[in-house]
Amino acid sequence: MADAPKYPIGFVSMVTGLTAHVLRAWERRYGAVKPSRTASGQRLYTQADIDRLARLKTLVSGGHRISHIAALDHDALSALKPKKVYRPPSLQHADVAGGSPEAPQKVISTCLQAIEAMDSTGLSRSLQNASILLSRKAMIDNVIRPLMEAVGEQWSLGRFRILHEHLASQAIHAHLCRMQRYPAEGSDNKPRLLVATPVGQHCGLGALAISVLAHDYGWQSVYLGPDLPSEEIAAARTRLDARLIALSITCRINDATLMDELRNLSDFVDGRCPIIVGGQASQRYRAAIEASGAKLCTATEDFVALLK
Repeated sequence: MADAPKYPIGFVSMVTGLTAHVLRAWERRYGAVKPSRTASGQRLYTQADIDRLARLKTLVSGGHRISHIAALDHDALSALKPKKVYRPPSLQHADVAGGSPEAPQKVISTCLQAIEAMDSTGLSRSLQNASILLSRKAMIDNVIRPLMEAVGEQWSLGRFRILHEHLASQAIHAHLCRMQRYPAEGSDNKPRLLVATPVGQHCGLGALAISVLAHDYGWQSVYLGPDLPSEEIAAARTRLDARLIALSITCRINDATLMDELRNLSDFVDGRCPIIVGGQASQRYRAAIEASGAKLCTATEDFVALLK
């Protein structure tokens, strides 16, 4: 159907587990699928394409050669059995960019000392110096996220007060906003990503972090901020013709309201673009997220794969 939703290669990569390189190779060399193209040449896949690619991956992982099965029709692929049991490889942690694994730990320790001393200038300086040594992805994954987790742990142990958490949040928010000011060159012509948190979710640091990260992967990200009603997110998607919506859920506050907001957003968007949901508390809402038609995306690597 002409009105059926279509998905960019990054989204297909995340859903199927196939890298963008493999997807392109299977298309060029073997004609495994034939995605349509936008005016700018971006590949767009249907749900049938995604299902076919997932089946091909299972069969290839089970011992078949892609060159032997890529041209088979749906019925033949469905009838084909793997030659061996597929055992997925264990996940590997990405290497820290721009330094040894110890470097981020040293930065976190220095930042915690500045937070304890209520030294906002020293905290900002430590974050800025770390950004010089680390890539954005490494900075977010290996400094900012574990730093906020450490602050939360110190607060729960009674070593930090609420004021320490507020100082840390404000400094990190300001740092991420500075990073946001430097998008990739030519970003005005890139597909748009909308980033927000649903109603009741007042912490926007995680959402802001992925908005920053998206710039490095060819997207023009628009950060809408925290605590935003579903109809406002949908209205922004319509006005900006966004190709992807990313939501962050960091805490469990009101389950019924959050589930209603997810369903409402899905109804408003009506399949016009994919919706992904991440954040510390998102796993708790897996069933509601999947029931709404959205995709759960909790790892930075999965989010980056989606953007490529």
